[in-house]
Amino acid sequence: MIKRTFFLCLLSLALFGGAVAAQELAAEETVRVETRVVFIDTLVQDKRTRTPIIDLTRESFEVLDNGRPRSLTYFSHGGSARKRPLALVLSLDLWTSAILYLERPEIVESIISALQQLPPEDEISVVQTWLEPTTPAYPSQLAFRLESKTIEGFTHDRAKIYAALRSVQRFARENLPHVKMLFSFKDLFKAGARAGLGNIDPNSPDPPLIITPAPGFEDIIERAPIVVARERANSQVVIADFTDDLESNYLNRSAEMARKLIGAGVVVNGLVVERNLFGKTISALGELLSPALGQRFHTTSYYSKQTGGETVTISSPGEFNAAVKRIIGNLAARYSLGFTIGADEKDDGRMRRLEVRVKARDARGKNRKIIVSARRGYYLSEQMRTAP
Repeated sequence: MIKRTFFLCLLSLALFGGAVAAQELAAEETVRVETRVVFIDTLVQDKRTRTPIIDLTRESFEVLDNGRPRSLTYFSHGGSARKRPLALVLSLDLWTSAILYLERPEIVESIISALQQLPPEDEISVVQTWLEPTTPAYPSQLAFRLESKTIEGFTHDRAKIYAALRSVQRFARENLPHVKMLFSFKDLFKAGARAGLGNIDPNSPDPPLIITPAPGFEDIIERAPIVVARERANSQVVIADFTDDLESNYLNRSAEMARKLIGAGVVVNGLVVERNLFGKTISALGELLSPALGQRFHTTSYYSKQTGGETVTISSPGEFNAAVKRIIGNLAARYSLGFTIGADEKDDGRMRRLEVRVKARDARGKNRKIIVSARRGYYLSEQMRTAP
């Protein structure tokens, strides 16, 4: 996966005239669902207010499997007791401009407050990624190592999760002075001047800015179908990614990643901080250059749409609390639909397309304008094909 590294390097090239290097992360193998009941967590929202609609009945839903209607064998109301608990991963991207928010204690406390909406049977995990300054190959160079760490694994113990979140906030505050030049023109110019980047020979093969993933670095979105889904096969796996969504990936690789996520039943949600002038410049570069380079930009938003999740943009610290509560609250407000796969159904190895149709009427009996969010498909497994 290529993230903001590529476009940061392009920006440093424009500013300082040097060559740059970025490193891709390896893609993982395809993962397929291994259950005889296909579950589809579905969010139904009012189109105008974006508030969840939680009073629908089983008869309000129709599920199409490759265009064929399926009879629902499982149904639970949004907001009611769920058959499958959540396995929620809080992914805190401190190597993006999200660090400018997450280093604030009041922001982390708003996340903690929002998590209190979840029932005790739901598990939560906290993962952080960050940039670690490293010793450059020569003085006029900026070098960073991209690190990842699971701060707290899946647990029902909310006290441990809250402590983990507060530790991330403290770490973000300590780390910010070392990386803030990557989120500000002013700070980048200052750091460049101190490092002597302006004196670099533009024909030199040595990069002025290098960001290299550490050995063992794990991107939780890429790893979720392999690790998270297998470890939590009886849970609804959900990722809440706190990021600025300045990410890109090759079109075929991002499409394959989306297939893995929906095949494993992982839902991706994005809490995207609004970009400042620096971030908007990177975004403009990404949107301009991505099509020519065969890449898809804003991949968190793309994965969110494909897996039936949500993306909420946060434009100020004051909006953070409401945005987090909306994402977390809507996780609890989802309907859980399920249908059984027959033992005689053959597996052709392809993803089967899912479509959820919903009819919702207002108090006057008129059809409401709604938004339906649900994953786009699933895979049959060998166990389904041979099961008695």
